Amino acid sequence: MFKKRHRYQRHMLNQLFNLFWTLVCFTPIFWFWYLVGAKGSWLYIAIGLAMLFALVPAWVLERTVLSEDPGFYERYGVRFMRKFVQDGDIVNSMTKENRPAQGRGKAHAKRYLSTIAMYERYHWTCMVFFLLSTVIAFLHGFCIAGTSILAANFTYNAIPIFLQQYNKVRIKKITDLQDT
Repeated sequence: MFKKRHRYQRHMLNQLFNLFWTLVCFTPIFWFWYLVGAKGSWLYIAIGLAMLFALVPAWVLERTVLSEDPGFYERYGVRFMRKFVQDGDIVNSMTKENRPAQGRGKAHAKRYLSTIAMYERYHWTCMVFFLLSTVIAFLHGFCIAGTSILAANFTYNAIPIFLQQYNKVRIKKITDLQDT
């Protein structure tokens, strides 16, 4: 009973973090497309190109990893950023649970890596849409909207991709250590 309530509480906190960041970061996108008129073909072109990016092979995404060293990501503040995301430090502290991947076995690590890949692909797809929307905003003279979308893109997509790459590198190091 306690574990079930504990999982529910964790799930709800994670969804609140997701809802917060999605509302904050998609607001400039909706605002811009409302201003420019979502009826125009630019919106459909941006969505179409972003969705094409969702079909990029996994090996292409693997080449976007900035470093194979977890320390690289830590030097740029990944531990600070990790506090404010789904399954991050705040959620872990509020639910009194720390869920490290090590010690759970290779099968769990592989499942977690596929989850990371899914999140990463989602954020890359959103990043392309946000970038295209930024370019279109500037081309149409909506400089404030373009700047807002650019800031939202960094917050909603670049930081999570950075975090996912950090997690991926750490998990791969853990599984490599388990092989020896």
